[in-house]
Amino acid sequence: MIFAGKMTEKLSFYRIEERQGKSGFKSTEEVLKFTTNAERLKNQEYLTTDADETFHYLELTFRMRNRSIEETDIVVYNNERYRINSIDRYPRDNEAVIKVMKINE
Repeated sequence: MIFAGKMTEKLSFYRIEERQGKSGFKSTEEVLKFTTNAERLKNQEYLTTDADETFHYLELTFRMRNRSIEETDIVVYNNERYRINSIDRYPRDNEAVIKVMKINE
């Protein structure tokens, strides 16, 4: 169970819509689904090496009320964009735990 006083972080969820013009050109657009409060649980950092390059990954974990989110959604937290790695739903407690990873642009 989540207590409302612990949900101090604001998360915004965006879905990606693909639009096609009359010329056939396709473009993607991010559309705001909803904004909600969440509890930040923990950070995990990974360092991996591939082809003599070192990659640094930061994974954040949040607990929030169970909402209609999909793994293709984009999460905005502290003006940074993250993609969803996993969603664990607990319908009995009306909560969901999501793990997000920062999008490198």
